[in-house]
Amino acid sequence: MHIAYHRRMIEDALQKRYGEVVDACDYRLTGHPRLGMAEQLADIGRWAERYDSQDNYGEGELIESFQRDIAEMLGKPAAVFLVSGTMAQNIALRIWADRAGSRRVGFHATSHLQLHEHAASEILYGLDTTLLGEADRTVTLDDLAAAGDLAAALLELPMREIGGQLPSWDTLEAQSQWARARGVKLHMDGARLWQCTPHYGRSMAEISALFDSVYVSFYKDIGGIAGSVLAGPEDFIAEAKTWIARAGGNLYSLFPYVLAARAGMERNLAAIPAAVDAAGWLANVFAELGLVTTPTAPPTNLFHLKLAADPNALVERAIDWSQQRGVFLMPMPRAMDGDCAVMEFSLGRGVEAQTRGQWQAWLQDFYGALA
Repeated sequence: MHIAYHRRMIEDALQKRYGEVVDACDYRLTGHPRLGMAEQLADIGRWAERYDSQDNYGEGELIESFQRDIAEMLGKPAAVFLVSGTMAQNIALRIWADRAGSRRVGFHATSHLQLHEHAASEILYGLDTTLLGEADRTVTLDDLAAAGDLAAALLELPMREIGGQLPSWDTLEAQSQWARARGVKLHMDGARLWQCTPHYGRSMAEISALFDSVYVSFYKDIGGIAGSVLAGPEDFIAEAKTWIARAGGNLYSLFPYVLAARAGMERNLAAIPAAVDAAGWLANVFAELGLVTTPTAPPTNLFHLKLAADPNALVERAIDWSQQRGVFLMPMPRAMDGDCAVMEFSLGRGVEAQTRGQWQAWLQDFYGALA
């Protein structure tokens, strides 16, 4: 796999036109139905009525009750809300590294920390990073063992950059046992952990029990504005709060983000198992069209589709087709794998707005011409 991520892969004017067309569509295959800013603020307002006052520098019932709820959901003693997952994950690794007396930590070659954070782990947090495994597959027990002495290892569930792939449950259990026997702390990048429960047939707490610390995000599958939670032992979270203040993350008040996360959980969390099922159906539709998805049988509501085509030409076609029908079917190409444009399909409640028969007819019309 030789995937290249190009922020300017699509021409600026084309991105703008595409965004305008997508916003005007009546039906959207991917994601949840969009809320405008006014709708989001109204949603937040309804939740705000349940509390007497906003949070203040991380304290107050509004934020503390949410942290307790998420900690319980993840089966961890404590949790803290942060505006940024980038901050949460690097803080977790730094704490585990300090406690081990070693700055060596490991994560996959496609980890967000490796691809999208401009070496924050090394430059800001002073960590010595090691890449685990091969870029086109999940991390194995052998990959962990081959990394040498580590203070901590980060495992992502599911692995977004390789199409939402997941390791087997047996593999996760073996990795957890191996790490604990050697004093290596396991941290979960669970930005999309919500997607994993149907495949494993286990709760978020059962999955999280294999890890020493867990991060989850609220603006992806959940539909919040921004924000994340870091969960783990009480002393770990207490230390994380000190690091949050050092990193400038202890804002005067976080109530809009917390309330938006609560509203998103109420609105979208229960719909994720159905979205996982729909992703399996959609991958089969693409297979019938002669197109290949990664993975071929998605374990989550996320997968990638690769098309041998110029990405700008693809977007032009998507704009023309969507303008005529008021239907959004093709996510913006986000990367190139050789001469193939990579599209990411992440399903939510949007797919429920039409029958699968109607979606399939539209998909055959649009993608059939590209096969």
